[in-house]
Amino acid sequence: MSGNTIVEDPGIPLVDRRNGKYSKYVEEDANSQGTDYGSLVMSSKFDNISYRLSHRKVLLKRRVVIVNLEFVFAFLGIVIMLVETELFFAKIITKSSIVSIILKSCISFTTLFLIMFILAYHVVGIQLHMTDNSLEDWRLAVTFPWTYLKIAVEILVCIVHPIPGNIEIYANDPKGKSQIVSIDAILSILMLLRIYLLAKFMVIHSKLLTSTATQSLGALNKVKINAAFVFKALMSSNPGTLLIVIMLAILLIDTWAMRTCETYYHPDEEHSDFFNAMWLVAITFLTVGYGDIYPNSYCGRFVSVATGLMGVGTTALLVAVLASKLEQSRAEKYVHNFVARAQLDKERKNAAADVIKYVLQLWRLKKNNIDNTGKRIRLHGKLLQAISTMKEAKNEKSSIGETAIGFIEVSKAITDVYDVVEGLQEEQNEMKTKVEEIEKTLMTLDSKLDSIVSAVVKR
Repeated sequence: MSGNTIVEDPGIPLVDRRNGKYSKYVEEDANSQGTDYGSLVMSSKFDNISYRLSHRKVLLKRRVVIVNLEFVFAFLGIVIMLVETELFFAKIITKSSIVSIILKSCISFTTLFLIMFILAYHVVGIQLHMTDNSLEDWRLAVTFPWTYLKIAVEILVCIVHPIPGNIEIYANDPKGKSQIVSIDAILSILMLLRIYLLAKFMVIHSKLLTSTATQSLGALNKVKINAAFVFKALMSSNPGTLLIVIMLAILLIDTWAMRTCETYYHPDEEHSDFFNAMWLVAITFLTVGYGDIYPNSYCGRFVSVATGLMGVGTTALLVAVLASKLEQSRAEKYVHNFVARAQLDKERKNAAADVIKYVLQLWRLKKNNIDNTGKRIRLHGKLLQAISTMKEAKNEKSSIGETAIGFIEVSKAITDVYDVVEGLQEEQNEMKTKVEEIEKTLMTLDSKLDSIVSAVVKR
């Protein structure tokens, strides 16, 4: 849309206090107060439909800008965290060096801005709810405690990040050894939870969410156009691509998390490098678990459990997608069943011909009194085999006919029934017409007989 053109939203009824279908109640209210309806002053700014639509359009644009800024600051913080961690693994910097403190301070600044934009996003969401439902007080748009809980969880997820310095704790590893360990690895891994903002970014820019036609159809059919709807639509249109992207993302993220845990807490172990961590994550994701490599830290074990749970869910989706893709379409089923029935008809005809042939041969042996027991036994066996083949072909054809009922067969059956019913109705109408003609003829005969009787009586 260009200029000041207003996009009509299906969720907002195009009525107000003056020109809606309930205007008579407003007129009665105005008359009871001695007010002229033509000069009635609106009690709410939301009574003006133009204001509501224009204000909603502004809020939707503002929400897109806020989500874009959330995405930028979230992934900027993740990139800085990855750079700082990799520099530490390469032993270029230490946790107490100036470079590490500066990088972690930058992460803290990005986190601060991210929290601000998350709050702004929820404020815009409340304003949209107020605009859609003509609410004057923001407290009416907040569903306690769900709204507060959702905001708190999102802030808690995004506020976790490595802080400047090196915080260490005294703990025992899985082998029972006591040591002082840093919690930077745990904070860095938990910071990867911000990747959920990528899904929010993709949803807010999806054509399914921004399309006016989709919003209209959703409002008419009482369907919420949200992140779940977009995910289901993508799984329906591009399931293979979406599942491959999800699996690769899980593999890379969990591999980095596993390697970070093992390198932080067990740097001397031989399988704390990236490729061995990828192998461990892969066999855990596929629920194979050979046992040649296993995590040596509590952090790594937690990553393994999370990887296994995600692998079970993703594998279930993959199996469902493959099953749907391997299933024959209606046209393919129709062609396959047609060819199968034709082949079974051919087998049945050949078996019937063999039955006739072997019966004739047996009859010839009996007629000519040929005493050949071995040949007769062979012919009896072939005859029984041919009869069995003919019966099996008949049974398989009938079973295919029972399982091959589709839309075409149902439509044909309905058409046949309709034709039969229509023919019966036509015959019934013809019969009714003939009965009426017979009744008229009988009435004519009755009147003529009456006239004859009266004439005879007069004579």
